[in-house]
Amino acid sequence: MTSMWKRGRVLVTVGGSLAALAFVAVPGMATAATAAPATVKLSTGALGMNIPPWNSLYASGGSSNTLQSLLKNAHVTQIHYGGGQYADDYDWQTNTSITACPTTALSEYKAKCASSNALPFSIFSQKARAIGAQSFVTVNYGSGTPAEAAAEVKAAKKSGQQVGLWEIGNENYGCWEANNWLADAPEDFKGYRPTVDATCPMVKDGTDAGMTIVAKSYAANAAKFMSAMKAANPSAVLGVPYAFDSSVGGASVADNTEWDNAVLSGDKKYIGFVDLHWYPLSYGGSTGAGANPTAQTVIQTVLQIPAEYAAVKAEMASQGVGGAKVVVGETGVSYLATNTSCTAVGALFSAGDALQWLSSGASAVDWWTMNGQGNTGTTCSKPDEGMFTSNKKPVPDAYYTGYLLAGDLAQPGAKLSKINLPAAVSGSVLAYQSILASGKTQVLLINTSTTAAQTVTFGSALGGKLTKVTYKASNQNSFGTKTTSASTTAAAVKAGLVLPAESITLLKA
Repeated sequence: MTSMWKRGRVLVTVGGSLAALAFVAVPGMATAATAAPATVKLSTGALGMNIPPWNSLYASGGSSNTLQSLLKNAHVTQIHYGGGQYADDYDWQTNTSITACPTTALSEYKAKCASSNALPFSIFSQKARAIGAQSFVTVNYGSGTPAEAAAEVKAAKKSGQQVGLWEIGNENYGCWEANNWLADAPEDFKGYRPTVDATCPMVKDGTDAGMTIVAKSYAANAAKFMSAMKAANPSAVLGVPYAFDSSVGGASVADNTEWDNAVLSGDKKYIGFVDLHWYPLSYGGSTGAGANPTAQTVIQTVLQIPAEYAAVKAEMASQGVGGAKVVVGETGVSYLATNTSCTAVGALFSAGDALQWLSSGASAVDWWTMNGQGNTGTTCSKPDEGMFTSNKKPVPDAYYTGYLLAGDLAQPGAKLSKINLPAAVSGSVLAYQSILASGKTQVLLINTSTTAAQTVTFGSALGGKLTKVTYKASNQNSFGTKTTSASTTAAAVKAGLVLPAESITLLKA
């Protein structure tokens, strides 16, 4: 994020065998598509969360225990450490940041202006391992060195800290990031000062020429980081920031193709993944207020994800890194605070966001952020981008409900796929099925319409007794965690499953 704090039919298992799951026509509903959707086997760290070094709530005490339980219950198995823009201002060896310092010189990490952080890398790693999560670490490219990054990789390997992914810098395509290397070879950009936007190439020389300079500098210098990190641990999986175009309203980067082409082609020798920061919108405040999008518009932004994923993969293939992974290292409704953390739309968005990316082929999705700086009370009166309040007794916001329900499907080793729907409902209903490693089947349906219920019916799948968990806007409390659970049967589902307006329905075999 730019903010300092950040920014048919399918196959299911029934009684150990495979059976067809079809959507059957009901009044007002078209017949289902017949093409079977692709199935994706999920990685060990599919569902993730961003937790930065400054997060004192997660560092110790009872609040940490509460958060650990909540994360584990939602099957969060990857923790992203770095803190957005903070990653390029943070030194892991001294556990200090220089956000408040006048420049970004290395010497400032030991100066009086440097600030200590509550969550050093060692404690962060212990907590990630305690809930069975791997780590995703963004190293300090902007004001760090290859030697510092290599030492971090070496230390992690030696202590068994289970770092699955290493990224070189945060959003280094933007003027908001520290970027000391611009003043070094090969660009030696004259007059550049990391803390002064007016000296940034995109401001000083224009967007097109400026991005060419920034991209060439990053590609050349990031290679030095990656070479040193690979020397420290040849098995380290390394990644780079990927820039979106204007189709992603809250994360668009001017001249993004210049960045992507230069970085992917220049560093393809080392690239094991690309990191996407996906914020589909760029508004703050309440949905439907003034020119802000409606709740339904917010929810339905997730419908564009498959096309975005396909475009990313095409760009990667064109630059020779088609086999690398796609990781969504940051995601949320907007890079600004909105009321969606306190309303039902937040739950529907976070569930659809995660499952759309994962079923499209992304190896991991990391929500920004676990808890923010605004919502510190016991009610959702000051919403921010977090999944939880920052009170000493953290309380889940609406986003967490979506993650909790989606997490039942997004478990390591699960086989996840979309359920094809007919055109009459595909614009409103999202449907997914997951065959867990245990062989059990889970189905999740999201009715993105905020005004109309939808009726779907299954064929002979999910035989026997089922548990149906429902979350809907009419049950919304101040934090959106209220769901209802009931027993049902395959026969009842076959007779017609009603999805309330603005709701999530989870069916568990």
